[in-house]
Amino acid sequence: MRIIPFMRYKWWFLLSLTAVTIFAIIFVFVVRLDLGIDFRGGVRLQVGLEQTASVDSVRSIVTNAGVQDPVVQSVTGASNAKNSFMITAGEDFTQDKRTEVTNALDAQYKVAPDSTSTDVVGASFGAETTRRAFIAIAVAIVCIIAYLSLRFNYKFAIPAIVALIHVVGLTLGIYAASNRLVTTATVAAILTILGYSVHDTIVVFDRMRENTGFMRKETYSEMADLSIAQTMVRSINTSICVLLPLLAILIFGGPTLKDFAFALTIGVITGTYSSFFVATPLVVLWKEREPRYRKRLLAAGAGGPDVVFEPAVAIVEPGNGSKGNGSKAADKTPVVKPGVAGATQPRASQKSKKGKTTSTSKRPPAKAQKKPTR
Repeated sequence: MRIIPFMRYKWWFLLSLTAVTIFAIIFVFVVRLDLGIDFRGGVRLQVGLEQTASVDSVRSIVTNAGVQDPVVQSVTGASNAKNSFMITAGEDFTQDKRTEVTNALDAQYKVAPDSTSTDVVGASFGAETTRRAFIAIAVAIVCIIAYLSLRFNYKFAIPAIVALIHVVGLTLGIYAASNRLVTTATVAAILTILGYSVHDTIVVFDRMRENTGFMRKETYSEMADLSIAQTMVRSINTSICVLLPLLAILIFGGPTLKDFAFALTIGVITGTYSSFFVATPLVVLWKEREPRYRKRLLAAGAGGPDVVFEPAVAIVEPGNGSKGNGSKAADKTPVVKPGVAGATQPRASQKSKKGKTTSTSKRPPAKAQKKPTR
């Protein structure tokens, strides 16, 4: 298994993803979200045209009819017509104005038969829907914080919530940039995203906690890198399996399902990488401030070989000035090992023996034979 040292770049991840989140949130408050009539009340008119028309041309027709601040969107799959548009406006979009707009569109672009539909929602109902949506999201976040605090501790719970803020903020920012209506289906998608993202984060956190008991000398960054390597393939495979049906809905689904699938697609992709590159770096930065992990971090930063003193044994044989049996003299010689810190290795003892020429026979050495003379 290959371990990539992601935590070496934790500050780069946090800074870049924080900038992306801030940019997305600015989009939400500057460009603003297009809230559907489910939240603000009003009238929604859907009409299909047989001829090609642009959003600006349809908006100008609606404005000329006296409708204030209409939201015009091009939708697909809403009817059998070539071009379908969804016009959302306030309660001033009365029946007479709707008839005027439909007649103007029919005269210029030919309204397709049986392609118009109207939905009317009161302001009080929209306010009640908005309140319930905020309550649902708040309750979900509180329950997530409580569960993570009990399951782990607050040093894991707060980074997980920060990752959720990144996921939801980026999803809403892309919604605002793409001019999509925020409906009750969008709220359901956000709640689903919260659950999915937290599930992915808990998988990584649980593996980090398990590795803490096995890795007693490594830094917390090294434990986090190992945990990411052990869980990343699983998370990517799960995300791909979830994205495949979402892409099918985006291609073949209706307008309401497409908004739901679009939000989920962004949330699944964002929630997958935020578990590794938002929540995990925050936990590492927080845990490395603890004394035990701080010592490991300082020891790893010092580096250098360790010096281990081991006794070196010298064997002295009889007959070389020593009396009695062979005596062993031990001296402490430093053994420098550039390997793993704290590792011990038995030193191989070497024996130096001098070879001696001894004679075991009493026969005198053979004389050189003379050649016979003639």
